[in-house]
Amino acid sequence: MDTLPTPSARLRLGLATATVTAVCYLLSYMANDWLFKQTEFTQGIAWIYLPAGVRLICTLLFAEAALVGIFVASLLAACLYNLFPADPVTTVGYALISALAPYLAYRFTLEGMDLRRSLTNLTTARLMLCVLIYALSNPLLQLIWFAFRGVSYHFWSGLIVMSIGDLIGSLIVVYAIKTLLSFMPLPNR
Repeated sequence: MDTLPTPSARLRLGLATATVTAVCYLLSYMANDWLFKQTEFTQGIAWIYLPAGVRLICTLLFAEAALVGIFVASLLAACLYNLFPADPVTTVGYALISALAPYLAYRFTLEGMDLRRSLTNLTTARLMLCVLIYALSNPLLQLIWFAFRGVSYHFWSGLIVMSIGDLIGSLIVVYAIKTLLSFMPLPNR
């Protein structure tokens, strides 16, 4: 007999999932800084941005719990890397957009392309469309926010570079995970 998990069990699972997401995101942020710091266009805008892929994959897998984890991790990354010194409003906006952009791409894919929450009908085409939507929406929302806050003066060039960085980073992460999964044995049906 299947029983539904208790509210406290769901809360513990959600917190654990948000924590795993936050740790994965922060690790990818640190790795990206270490590997690709020399290819930055300007601070915070990189030609290759691996955390974009982690944001998207975690959101596809964990939905709302990932949103919380990405928000917290983005706040931590902004503080650790001193992205917006003495500007907590810009920092919170940055973290909120970082969490919402992949979630909005996920929701659009769920509703607009009839994707199941279980991802059982996630095809390569749907995944690539989700990556593309995210790689365009995240930079656009971030740069509108930065322009509104007066912290970025490279809107169009930043939009192009950030979109390319998010797209390349997302594709690297997606195909790295796909490659790793190819080494795992398939379950017997």
